[in-house]
This record gives sequence, C-alpha cells and structure tokens, in this order.
Amino acid sequence: MRWDMSILRESPWYQEILTEGEQKGLQQGAQRQLIQVLRLRFGEIPQSVQANLENQSVEQLENLMAVAIAVNSLDEFIQSLTG
Repeated sequence: MRWDMSILRESPWYQEILTEGEQKGLQQGAQRQLIQVLRLRFGEIPQSVQANLENQSVEQLENLMAVAIAVNSLDEFIQSLTG
C-alpha cells in the first residue's frame, strides 16, 4: 500500500507533528540567539544557565533577550532566571 502524501498532509496528526516541529525550531533558534548575546556581552556562559534556557518557551526567551540586553552583568541575568 502506497501512501498518498496529499491525504497524509490533511491528517490532524501530520498537522500536529508539523506544528510541534516548527515550534521546537523557533524555540531552539531563540535560545541560540540569546546565548550568543549573553556570550558577546559577558563571555562564557555556565552550562547550568544554558540548561535552564532549554526549558523556556519562545515567549519567555524573547523576554529574557530584553533582560540580557538591559542587565549590567551575568549575575543580574541569572537572578532574573530565578526571580
């Protein structure tokens, strides 16, 4: 039996997988950008901070980007993660 891709694309499961994949890609991109900003501003970033960022949503990462730009030190940024 051969799958018809047009039928598969209309499947709710296919759409759900596609949406989840896109969301994960956005989250990973936002995380990479935030880590890059932090490294440019403050040097090497502890693995614990990077691990914490993996659990953040795209919206949270966008908010943290604003924080990363505004704070004066990595310690201030880390405090914003726990506060």
